[in-house]
Amino acid sequence: MATTLENIGDELDQMLNEFLHSSYEKRQEAVQAGAEVMKSALEQASPKDSGEFANSFAIKTKYKDRRYVGNTKTVTAKGREGVPLINILEFKDGGQPFVRNTFEANKDKVYAAIKNKLK
Repeated sequence: MATTLENIGDELDQMLNEFLHSSYEKRQEAVQAGAEVMKSALEQASPKDSGEFANSFAIKTKYKDRRYVGNTKTVTAKGREGVPLINILEFKDGGQPFVRNTFEANKDKVYAAIKNKLK
């Protein structure tokens, strides 16, 4: 079908969809690379009493084009089991928040890793 003024919107939609599908794997590799940089930075910035907390960071890949870096270490606190240790470290009175600071200090490296994979 020849492109006309009437169907140009449909043609553009098709072209964009083809691009999105053809670059899917590359996008997933790119966001994974950025997540790996963030995971490493969080591991290095973590409190190191036993090392168990620092070694409990994981990357969740549940959604396409997204990665979540979180910590899986849980503890018993005030009689409750399964409390995420990161919540206590970040938000408890006297806690030593480091996640936001670590992200801010490393966001350029995260973005650079993503950009390098997309090249």
